[in-house]
Amino acid sequence: MKRFSSIFLICLLLFSTKIYSQALKVQHDLVVAKDGSGDFRYIQDAINAVRVYLPKPITIKIKKGIYKEKLEVYSTLTNITFVGESLDSTIISYDDFSGKGKMETFDSYTLKVLGNDIKFKNLTIENTAGRVGQAVALHVEGDRCVFENCKFLGNQDTIFASGENSRQYFSKCYIEGTVDFIFGSSTALFENCHIHSKTDGYVTAASTPKWVAYGYVFKDCKLTTDKAATKVYLGRPWRDFAKTVFINCEMDSHILPEGWNNWGRPETEKSTFYAEFGSKGAGTNTQNRVKWSHQLSEKEALTYTKEEIFSGKLLTQYQDFWSKTPSLKGITNVRDTSYSNYSALKNSLKTHPNATLVPEKTPENVIEERNIVFANTGTRDLQLDAFYPKTKSKKLRPAVLIIHGGGWRTGNRSQHIPLAQRLAALGYATFTAEYRLSTEALYPAGVHDLKAAVRWIRANAKKYGIDTNKIASVGFSAGGQLSALLGNTNNLPKFEGNIGDLKHSSKINAIVDIDGILAYIHPESGEGDDRKSTSAATYWFGFSKEENPELWHEASALTHAGKNTPPTLFLNSSVDRMHAGRDDYRKKLDAFGIYSEVHTFENSPHSFCLLSPWFDPTVEYIDTFLKKVLK
Repeated sequence: MKRFSSIFLICLLLFSTKIYSQALKVQHDLVVAKDGSGDFRYIQDAINAVRVYLPKPITIKIKKGIYKEKLEVYSTLTNITFVGESLDSTIISYDDFSGKGKMETFDSYTLKVLGNDIKFKNLTIENTAGRVGQAVALHVEGDRCVFENCKFLGNQDTIFASGENSRQYFSKCYIEGTVDFIFGSSTALFENCHIHSKTDGYVTAASTPKWVAYGYVFKDCKLTTDKAATKVYLGRPWRDFAKTVFINCEMDSHILPEGWNNWGRPETEKSTFYAEFGSKGAGTNTQNRVKWSHQLSEKEALTYTKEEIFSGKLLTQYQDFWSKTPSLKGITNVRDTSYSNYSALKNSLKTHPNATLVPEKTPENVIEERNIVFANTGTRDLQLDAFYPKTKSKKLRPAVLIIHGGGWRTGNRSQHIPLAQRLAALGYATFTAEYRLSTEALYPAGVHDLKAAVRWIRANAKKYGIDTNKIASVGFSAGGQLSALLGNTNNLPKFEGNIGDLKHSSKINAIVDIDGILAYIHPESGEGDDRKSTSAATYWFGFSKEENPELWHEASALTHAGKNTPPTLFLNSSVDRMHAGRDDYRKKLDAFGIYSEVHTFENSPHSFCLLSPWFDPTVEYIDTFLKKVLK
């Protein structure tokens, strides 16, 4: 009894300590000092101590010193101002870079800011990795973030100013770099800033979303150079609708007469918006600028006020569409485990008593690698599992990305490990990837994740012996819908996102759709019935189909099917609504002479592909189809 009492008291103490530590989260001003004279010696410790969603603003004062820290201001933190004691002697420094271990560009930051209403003043933020490729000093995705009298030191990719609907303001800052050293998707105003090129390269690489009215705007800035830099472009488009404008800026002779570069993609000349007004200095030979750039009139330039840029206005054709606010009630950040192979078996046994679960079993000729990080969302890692033949072959093998189902809300990548194992035994390199579900993020986040997985597969093709022209997507239920959407949105920037490896293509060469719909809004579809409770699709989009039918159509593979659609295999159960839009989709493919085939398992449950006796013929159909179309 005495021993039990002791254990109970220890547990109670630990529990009480946890509650007490939460209660101690501060909401008052703090001081950070390396010499111990402040509240904290390390900046991250001060950040970690602050209460989430602060009800009123606080200031964190940072005394002089070089703080070698990799910092993150989390998305749950708001209303914080960080003030350095002195611009040149209060330095935040780190040296990560893309390619260091498994690190990618978006992991290489010195300072990452995800929270809204965050301000930095009188600070130097540097990445000291050197000229080793992408090495980010500042990674900011928060909205209404301000940087005043700060220095940003680096080389390639110094500042990642991003967040598709985020706004950031840089005032009286010094920014230096080499290539694409200001890049990203946010609306950002740089006012009275000093922009310094250290080598030949590109100042900006905007990825402005199509619907955003402003991208990067530079007003009253000075563009200078080291002697080593003589050929610098003002910008090139990271994504097709990049918007960058320079107004009343002084440019040295390192700025090339043509001014802008299309990044080897002539089609972007029609979709980007690159403009200037009042440029002065040796680098402002505007008469020789590329013909597809613009010179603003005085009247147009006057519209670029701080208030207008940060108003959040969208391009006219998107105002009605995007002014609607999605519901976030489905984002619980709690994993939904309601659908699994076992729950699928339990439900199927009610009508199919002979159904059995297909077990995981690693074939002798297959290598497995689990929990591989393929991208980072900015808040967490995304993982996949790899399965591939042990035997090395002179002939490169096809790859298969397998996408799990679960109504875009539940399920996980382990669902199809038996399928991945079996296909790997047949000579394929197979990958089961996770993606953000509607409990964590709204559409199109999950699509962006899967596109990143495909790019990762291509980036690692050599390791797994993959033919990069033979990559198929295979998905079941919601995963089948996503498999079809991936293949039908090849080379459409809107669906790419900006996570993971961005150097490789996300192109899908063949589609396998196992009982996944092709159209959300369709006479055959049962999606979007919210009368009794919120439907899975409504959670996925944050809108009902009545509220935002355009979004539902946008996410439907049928909408995009056409001359560039890959060959498609449909494997269907006897549940008719699970192939909504399939026949219309096939008609589109027939019109362009694109191969497709359908196999229906009569009297089968929706989850047939997870169960025997349907599993083996499912594998056989997939293998036969892929051998036919990926020759």
